[in-house]
Amino acid sequence: MSYNLTQQLNHINDNNYDDTISANVSENQFIAVTSNKLQPGAAQREMTVQIMELQGEKPAGESVTNSGLYIRGENETSVKAILLDINGKQVDENVANY
Repeated sequence: MSYNLTQQLNHINDNNYDDTISANVSENQFIAVTSNKLQPGAAQREMTVQIMELQGEKPAGESVTNSGLYIRGENETSVKAILLDINGKQVDENVANY
């Protein structure tokens, strides 16, 4: 399956941002951000997004989630989104630069 993981960094104000992330998923699945980490002094933030099973019905296709507000680090230049399948295996990744 082609997950086509994408992300858009949204500047809110000052050093405040959020990240809109999308991926193609199978029927009755959705994506959710499970971690958002920036190591001290690092230039790249890592966001883990996982595919999860939906209790209900949803057609296959694009699923969109948002990181929530975060503060861009002093040396931060990019965000790497890592997509995990329902078993926790990495299936895609994408890097977005500020």
